[in-house]
Amino acid sequence: MNWICIGVAALAALCLYLASPHQSLWPAALRRQAFLRWLAVPLLAGSVASAVDAYGAWCGVCIGLAGFMSTLVALPYLDAWRRRGGRHVG
Repeated sequence: MNWICIGVAALAALCLYLASPHQSLWPAALRRQAFLRWLAVPLLAGSVASAVDAYGAWCGVCIGLAGFMSTLVALPYLDAWRRRGGRHVG
């Protein structure tokens, strides 16, 4: 159950990252920015809710948010690694 909660939180982070104008993982996602931002909220809430149900209040919140934040940190690095030497923002 722990990995399912983390996976759903990672999907929420992926939705939020794909809605960012700075990403280049999937350029076609920029046309669906509003939907992806909207989808991130129920995914994260569902992840935290299912973790809270399984592990308790504070442990569940920490599990859900840890998966979400870890993915938000890793995705820009994945994007930069995928570009390899291409120009980046900034």
